[in-house]
Amino acid sequence: MAEHVVAERLYYGASVLEFEATVTDVRLHSREGGGPEGQLWQVALDRTAFYPEGGGQPWDTGVLKATAKSGAVLECAVERVEEDEAGEVWHAVRKPLVAGTTVEGMVDAARRVDHEQQHSGQHLVSAIFLRELGARTVSFHLGVESSTIDLVLREGMERLSEEDLLRVEEVVNRVVLEGRPMTAHWVPREMAVQMMERGELRKIPEREGPLRIVQMQGIEFNACGGTHVTDTSKIGAVLLRKVEKVKQGWRVEFLCGGRAVRAARKDYELLKQTAGMLTAGMKDVPGRVEALMEKSKAMAKELKKANAAARMSGE
Repeated sequence: MAEHVVAERLYYGASVLEFEATVTDVRLHSREGGGPEGQLWQVALDRTAFYPEGGGQPWDTGVLKATAKSGAVLECAVERVEEDEAGEVWHAVRKPLVAGTTVEGMVDAARRVDHEQQHSGQHLVSAIFLRELGARTVSFHLGVESSTIDLVLREGMERLSEEDLLRVEEVVNRVVLEGRPMTAHWVPREMAVQMMERGELRKIPEREGPLRIVQMQGIEFNACGGTHVTDTSKIGAVLLRKVEKVKQGWRVEFLCGGRAVRAARKDYELLKQTAGMLTAGMKDVPGRVEALMEKSKAMAKELKKANAAARMSGE
């Protein structure tokens, strides 16, 4: 029996978003709850540009399209992409495909670019937190609207302040503007271990075989299988939104690229709406809100006195 060969990963190389492949396997998969709405087919291909969920990065979505000899076209939306323990990549669709069928794959470009910006931004943000403050990243989550990293502070450092965030944010955006190249290459595991011993890598995955090393020129090396931009300028602006204490350290929320622009626009619109309600200029909103709060406190104090006087007169 011939050895099964898993799919060629096109996303490891250039940013391929459209490709041709052959269906190698199909299996029925049902979500929890069952029923027609929960029925999915999982499709394996001989090559794929669809990134499967992993390393804190969500999966790609898009379309698989099969064209019959008659010219009839079957389009299957790819809803989820997962990698199993054997290293096979499975594409979840709602229409069955047949093994041996040639398909065209089209990855959702907007979703991919967004994920590349956030993931590459995380590499940069984590590297600068480590370099500037000695704060080490222990986890990363790429969410639908924002992303977070959890940091462990260096010994003797008690908390992350707003000043720390501003300092790191300024350095990060300076590196973004420099457009430093980001490249990826494969190295033997032994070489990765040597890089770690020299302090060039912070950690390496617990897996056998060659490792993919992502290099941000002059900033860091990182063992990572995710998708990334080609240079730091394509990360776009980076906003460090907030910091909070969590069980395992300090959590920093951040936005990169298009997300940062959309968040800034939303914040501006909210501020403009609030200013309109207060009939004040936007720069005057904090002072006007503070004055209203003081007035409200004074009125509450006067009301409390009046109620106390009323009770005493009633006695």
